[in-house]
Amino acid sequence: MKSHIDYHLESKNSSKTDYFSEIGHDWDNIVGNDDDRVRAIGEVFHMIDMAQNNTVLDVGCGNGVLIPIIQPYIGNNGKIIAVDAAAGMIETAKKKHAHFGNIQFRVGSVETIDLPENHVDVVLCFAVFPHIDNKEAALARFYEILKPGGALYIFHMSDTRSLNDFHDALDAPVSGDHMPERDELETMLKKASFTMDRYIDKEGLNFVKAIPMS
Repeated sequence: MKSHIDYHLESKNSSKTDYFSEIGHDWDNIVGNDDDRVRAIGEVFHMIDMAQNNTVLDVGCGNGVLIPIIQPYIGNNGKIIAVDAAAGMIETAKKKHAHFGNIQFRVGSVETIDLPENHVDVVLCFAVFPHIDNKEAALARFYEILKPGGALYIFHMSDTRSLNDFHDALDAPVSGDHMPERDELETMLKKASFTMDRYIDKEGLNFVKAIPMS
């Protein structure tokens, strides 16, 4: 298996979208999505409020690592809208999760995703928020499409400083893609009419829950 740095160096001249698209087929190996990591991601979901029949927006879904974790929470009558800017990621996700009948896959920008207002119960941003170019526009869009009582979750299996240091060290299109520190993020959320309801930043986890202001 190649290291993170090997893949980042091979793709350093690509655009960010092309970069992720090119490595989508092997993303699980690149980020180490083995059984232990997937189990750890699943543990985070104990802090995420989802229910049967919910509609969930999986932002920057990659090759769909969250999909099997989400499914038991929402059931067969729930719906997952899995969106990623990288076509290669979506292509891989479709192949991996073709047996699920309640997923709508989309290639495109989350800042301008075409969904009705008050349409989704939960927005999940796992390991993607630093890579969103216009974070303010994305947050504003999430506010519009969330139902009353819904929630936005932004999380990573790393603390903020370690995550940002890792990105800074890369020679790749994602170099310098940062997760905002708490104060900056809270300001962004307020501007988009969200309240930060929970914030955790410790070794192995950065977790944010934000709820729309009424």
